[in-house]
Amino acid sequence: MKAKKEKTYMFKALKRSNIIALKSNKKAYILLIIVSVVMCAEIFINLAFSEYIINSAYNLFTGKTDYKAVLFGIIGFTAAILIFNGLGIIRQLLDNRLMLDITYYFENTLNDKLGSIKWEYYENNETFVKIHEVRNHTLKAIRNMINSTTFYISVAPAAAIYGYYLSQINIFAVIVYFILVIVFNLKIAGSMFSQLGRLWEETQSFSQRQKYFFNFSGDKVSHQEYKFNRLFNYASDLWEKYYDSEYKIRLKIFRKHEITLQTARIIFNLPYVSMMVFIAFEIAAGLHEIGFLVMANSLFNGIIDTCLYIQNNITNNRIESVFIKAFDEVMNYENDVVSDEPPYKGDIYLNNITYIYPQAKNKALDGLDLCIKKGEKIAIVGYNGSGKTTCTNLLMALTDKYEGSITDGVKAVNLRNSVSCILQDFAQYQMTIRENIEAGYAGHKFTDEEIWSILDMVGLKDEVLKLEKGIDTQLGQLSKGIELSKGQWQRLAIARLLANPNATIWILDEPTAYLDPISEIDIYDLIYKISGDRTVLFISHRLGFAKRADRIIVFDKGKVAEQGSHEELMQKGGIYAEMYKIQESWYTTSSNSIEPRPAITGS
Repeated sequence: MKAKKEKTYMFKALKRSNIIALKSNKKAYILLIIVSVVMCAEIFINLAFSEYIINSAYNLFTGKTDYKAVLFGIIGFTAAILIFNGLGIIRQLLDNRLMLDITYYFENTLNDKLGSIKWEYYENNETFVKIHEVRNHTLKAIRNMINSTTFYISVAPAAAIYGYYLSQINIFAVIVYFILVIVFNLKIAGSMFSQLGRLWEETQSFSQRQKYFFNFSGDKVSHQEYKFNRLFNYASDLWEKYYDSEYKIRLKIFRKHEITLQTARIIFNLPYVSMMVFIAFEIAAGLHEIGFLVMANSLFNGIIDTCLYIQNNITNNRIESVFIKAFDEVMNYENDVVSDEPPYKGDIYLNNITYIYPQAKNKALDGLDLCIKKGEKIAIVGYNGSGKTTCTNLLMALTDKYEGSITDGVKAVNLRNSVSCILQDFAQYQMTIRENIEAGYAGHKFTDEEIWSILDMVGLKDEVLKLEKGIDTQLGQLSKGIELSKGQWQRLAIARLLANPNATIWILDEPTAYLDPISEIDIYDLIYKISGDRTVLFISHRLGFAKRADRIIVFDKGKVAEQGSHEELMQKGGIYAEMYKIQESWYTTSSNSIEPRPAITGS
């Protein structure tokens, strides 16, 4: 049953790959197939001229003909070689062009899709791994499928040529030969190749892990810790562990592959030897000339190589079909609903919101009720896993897979076009300074004056002015640009927030995490100053800023545990008061007197 499914996937994958090729460059693909079919005539030329030249040479030595026949054969064969070499160049150029166009089509299509699918696909481990596999393997699989297709199409005219020459041999012997080949080789060797396909699939998880640890030391984010903690041997041992697991499977694959190939050759060669002996007897009986034996040798070697190539292609196609199937599944992922609603400016009501992350057991939000007033400056606090970040994710309309509703008090509202944000793990785009800021308001063309104004507001103007290329300076080591400090990157992220003039809601998740205390105060002062009547949601574990908020909302276990001003919550003596006093104690008491709270984990 599994083998049948593999074959079905393979045929679907071949069809899908051909559709992609036609969409990428229809003209080039059709021409490539035509040239490939025409080049099959090379088989006929090789067989015909090999027989003719040998017969002519033999007849020249026996006095049955003159040198002109041999010369004609050599000149004709040389001319044919030149023609087919020229066709080979044309074929390669068409193939290169087609593969470039396929690469563009695939990457453009995939990027568009991944940019539009729902957020939860990245939160789900299974779909995240599938996206990773598609990114890394599918393009190569499509290319190989296209090459296989052109080969399969070429098999038909090649088979016709082979059939023509086989017809010159005793038909009974030919039938016996192919029965032996089909019954034994395609059945036995084909089954072995199918097993190889399944073994290759088995290596993927080990391969991904060993590649992760192989690249471990080169990861910029973890390199400092890697170096300081002397993790080389540890990471090397883990790499070796997964490499050994992959190595054992791959060794099994190579061993089985070689046995399969040699078995196939034996199955082919046993009747092949018998056929050559049979043809030798026919030549001795005067039914053929000596050149027929040379031709027959080339004929059967060509048939053997073609059949083995078919089997090898089928094996690879079965492996590759897994990645193409994954690509189709990713392309069928549900897209985000693009909202064309204007920015929302009123109060926001979260009504009985419940949300569970994909593959998680516990609720990240559990019957959350919350009202956010227009223009409020709200501090959202809570222990790790309390649900505060999840709440803001829903406000950003990253997912609609929740129970409950987000309304204006009466009807549902979509806040996607209303929100601008700085996330805790903000992006460090390896683009120019100008492009980094423009990314906050995609589609808008900023003037130099606007860029400089924003940089001035976040305190980066003086530093950028010192750069040779100013706002057009390339950032990021991989792009051979300059590298910013963490604090500078954070300020640039805030600049992206300021770039969107239409946002009525600002969400800032640990917006000053990499800034020093003085800079932190400056940034909060700046945000309060320029936010105007915008609604601002601050999420932070550093509670000093919360005193300035209009309201503090404390999350716990996916719900609002308490809310109010700093003074009100301190008087209440609840979660906020406990958190504040713990942080305060860092500055007022000895560290030995602080009672640490047990770690809380969660989304």
